[in-house]
Amino acid sequence: MKKDQRHGVMLVLIGAALWGSSSNSIEYLMGHQHIAWQTVLLIRMAITALCFFAVCVARKEKLLAPLKERPLMMAKFTFFGMYLMQVPFTLAIFYSNAATGTVLQYLMPAILLGFYLLKEKRSPSRRETMAVVLAILGTTLIATRGQGASLAISKEALFWGIVSAFGMALYTAYAADLLTVYSCFLVIGWGSLGNALLLFFLNPPVWEGAIWDFHTFLAFSFVIVLGTIIAYSVYLESTKYIPASETGALAAFEPLSAYAISILFMGNHVGAVEMAGAACIMTMVIMLSRKG
Repeated sequence: MKKDQRHGVMLVLIGAALWGSSSNSIEYLMGHQHIAWQTVLLIRMAITALCFFAVCVARKEKLLAPLKERPLMMAKFTFFGMYLMQVPFTLAIFYSNAATGTVLQYLMPAILLGFYLLKEKRSPSRRETMAVVLAILGTTLIATRGQGASLAISKEALFWGIVSAFGMALYTAYAADLLTVYSCFLVIGWGSLGNALLLFFLNPPVWEGAIWDFHTFLAFSFVIVLGTIIAYSVYLESTKYIPASETGALAAFEPLSAYAISILFMGNHVGAVEMAGAACIMTMVIMLSRKG
């Protein structure tokens, strides 16, 4: 492996690890600091928007360009992409844990494949069929823990985890169009601001019972600074050194990092069957990120 390639791989692994571990911080804020999911998400979206707009100002980008030139696409990206990804994802963590929510969200490539197969009016290839089988098998193992037809996780966790995967698929599809014209920071900045407004009116924040102390500040800092700003920055930087297909495959490291942090620091027990299910889904991600 060449030096530049090693550098690119290291960057994308750091980005994926930060993304994955930030979901554990969200779990901590809801479970240990008793902050309502609406409040956690609103704060995350609002501060992310401000930080990303600051980056855009520093880069001298035209802040209003996406709203003037692609208003309908930005609206679709904000609601059908970000909102339908972030809200169900946070709820999946609330009803289960960060590891389960993250892995279920990574069913996204299989769902996105279904979108493109319908659009292109073609049958899946052998590799694509195998990837979908792995996605179904992985979800089944996580949901049942090998206990037959009975669910081992709550119906709410399974439902919201799958919905978040659909949201992430739409997020990816709409973002692909916008990112050909605008920077990641500009697109996500407006998407985050739009989500903050949607949350404020559709899912108002709940402040009662929340614990606001140094640990709360530290967890929010991790989610926003490390898990959002730095994660996006190093992930995008990695594309300068390795192909996009390899970047997508290595991003499957995100669920693995969420599992590791969940076990080591959050006190969650994850058995061999759930790990096998996670391995199936990560293998699916890698298979569908490869061309040919």
